[in-house]
Amino acid sequence: MIQIQTCPFCMKNVNEFHKRSHLIPEWMYTDCYDEKHKISELSSVKLCKKQKGIYSSFMCKKCEEETQKYDRYASLILTDRSPNSDEYKSIKKSHFEDNQSGEKIKAVKWENIDFKKLQKFVFSVILRTHFAGKFNGDMALSKKHLDGILAIYRNEDELSLDDSSYPILITEFHKNELNNYVFLPCIKKQVGHHIIEFSASGYLFNVFVSSHSKPKVAKSCCLKKNGSMYLLKVFVNETGLYNAFRRVANAYINAQKLTQ
Repeated sequence: MIQIQTCPFCMKNVNEFHKRSHLIPEWMYTDCYDEKHKISELSSVKLCKKQKGIYSSFMCKKCEEETQKYDRYASLILTDRSPNSDEYKSIKKSHFEDNQSGEKIKAVKWENIDFKKLQKFVFSVILRTHFAGKFNGDMALSKKHLDGILAIYRNEDELSLDDSSYPILITEFHKNELNNYVFLPCIKKQVGHHIIEFSASGYLFNVFVSSHSKPKVAKSCCLKKNGSMYLLKVFVNETGLYNAFRRVANAYINAQKLTQ
């Protein structure tokens, strides 16, 4: 007997879900493979070696194909693996200099981004992780914010683009730090704001899910519906992620020593 299931992305009834939906797309794991073709995957509680990224079965095939389009767009603009693609060449990048020192500050303005595709890429990682039941830590995505993110994700009306309800802040690590690790999505609280955070391929993604007014940096530097954003450039030890990474990685290394 065929069991009818409802896809949480499109809310349509389907006979079966796609069998291998990745939570974080495979291209973000490319730099993670070691000589044994295993990857280092870091959560808020452990670091482990895997053959492949996490995948599960929780959405219909049509929605899986849709997320792959956004995954591909993000891969084209966030990496230099396809420098001749129209998507990569269309991005305009402007470095800013400090007025006093004349040195480049730690930010690059990106323009001509396809806002909807990049927003949907980030949101789809969050939604896939939620529906697969893989959020790390004690906090999960509340129904209020799940419904809010889903509503924006499903909306195809270009006249009602929303870049302020759940602003996206993207940070790039200097010298490709943490390129060899994938930090799975988790929810944390910083200065009174709840933030969904994940990291892969040398980038840190933050989505603010607070109901009250967002911090200034989120408002000024986030991905804008006009296709621009300020990409912050930092060293990993300047982020809150560093402390979690160091704590978990050190615990993992010590555990490995005890077993040798």
